[in-house]
Amino acid sequence: MKVAIILKSPDFCDKVDESDVIYADGAYKHKDIIGEKNVLAVVGDFDSLKAAPTGENVIELNPEKNFTDGERAVVAAAQLGADEITVYGAYGGRPDHVLGNIALLKIAREHGLKAKIKQNGLITRLICGDETIGTVRGAALSIIPYGGDCSFVKSEGLYYPLNGLTLTPADTRGISNLATADTVVITVRSGEALVFYEQKK
Repeated sequence: MKVAIILKSPDFCDKVDESDVIYADGAYKHKDIIGEKNVLAVVGDFDSLKAAPTGENVIELNPEKNFTDGERAVVAAAQLGADEITVYGAYGGRPDHVLGNIALLKIAREHGLKAKIKQNGLITRLICGDETIGTVRGAALSIIPYGGDCSFVKSEGLYYPLNGLTLTPADTRGISNLATADTVVITVRSGEALVFYEQKK
């Protein structure tokens, strides 16, 4: 089951493709923009909404918690039977919140979920092992190591190949590579990396 996780972006404007959605607290205010969906849950301590919405499956959290509403929404998706999630509304807010939202990709993986962030035509994924990415020939594609060094065996479809390359958190070498094909294949030897790219239309 594919599930959309909706976060509270201040400038939400994306079309949500999934039929099943989970709202994280204040993101519920986007319900009218998103349109008719099957709301699996609304998760949060409701400090943003000020009150839990009525008529929905509410997972109400204690305000004194050591995780974000977004993290609990990802966990809820796994518990409700999702195998793939798309996170919307991850960018545009406070920088610390943005970093926390990117961490949802790692949290999703730890719960056995395939995951991506989608916003304004940009896709963000956390990759390891063998990965195939559907993008657009000529589009920028950035690769940033996550949580430490990331070493690559090879790549196909990139202007600057990754063959035998190790990227570290202390350099910017992976920023703004270019896709030379609509499909990019990357083989990671060790570590993990974030990939930012334009999705194939």
